[in-house]
Amino acid sequence: MKYFLVFMLCVISISPACKKSSSTSYMNTATITGPDMGMTVCSGGYFITIDGITAVTRFNTLPSGSGIDFTTATFPINVKLNWHHPAGDPGPCNIIIIDAIARN
Repeated sequence: MKYFLVFMLCVISISPACKKSSSTSYMNTATITGPDMGMTVCSGGYFITIDGITAVTRFNTLPSGSGIDFTTATFPINVKLNWHHPAGDPGPCNIIIIDAIARN
């Protein structure tokens, strides 16, 4: 019984330190401003303003598990994200691929 109590005290004292933490670090903060409703070659997807980048930027999809639902969202949405250009090239339409995203 004595060893059981000591064991339980150890478990209770250690368990608060075993919390899962988010290990994702993000490249940038940004604001999703809304859908691109234009009718041009580069239209479609959603506009996003990435802090520190002046070019008009769009994306088409979010990673699964992002927790952001555009059917019920109220724009603008402040986020933090990791992203890249397809093949490393911004291209004429400046479409990005979002690798990780979370509300800010």
